[in-house]
Amino acid sequence: RRGYHASVVRRLAPLLVLVALVAAACGGSGDATFDDKGAPFTFQYPKDLQRVYANTGREIQGVPPVYKVALGTDETNVVVVAEYKLAKDVSKLKKTTLSIAVERSARTLARALKGTVPKRSDGSIGDLPATQFQFTTQNGALTTRLAYAFQGKQQWFLRCQWNDKGKDAIPAACDQVRSEEHTSELQSHSDLVCRL
Repeated sequence: RRGYHASVVRRLAPLLVLVALVAAACGGSGDATFDDKGAPFTFQYPKDLQRVYANTGREIQGVPPVYKVALGTDETNVVVVAEYKLAKDVSKLKKTTLSIAVERSARTLARALKGTVPKRSDGSIGDLPATQFQFTTQNGALTTRLAYAFQGKQQWFLRCQWNDKGKDAIPAACDQVRSEEHTSELQSHSDLVCRL
């Protein structure tokens, strides 16, 4: 009987190692995966965030998003991910024209929240280069981080905002979503395996 159990364990060992490796590669740390049917993107996020209603408005005036989701601890402490369909292919625009438009958009959002002039930096959303901004409201109660990425006629937008209550959870979640977001065209083979 003892020999039988040892034989079964030896046979199952490679399978258990494979399962452990796949779990580790697919975020086995307890993170959740956003991959709603019909959503043009997927990403990993901390499992303690939940879907919330956050009235953050439209990031492009007069243009509804193709898809938008807000995850957070409450309506103020949120990570918002959205995709917009643009009228023009941004690859055909001058780089300075696009840069000015993005800067203007970020400044408009900062003014609407009575925030300071946004600090600009380069970054990424998934595999796409992105322009990032961060600002705080005049009273320092709310911090907002924005990231804009473009490809053809598509814009991906990431907005993270937090107050003192969310200062530990939201910035870290924002970095995680920003680094792990995959658009439907940019999903890696490992991401597709992890979703199966």
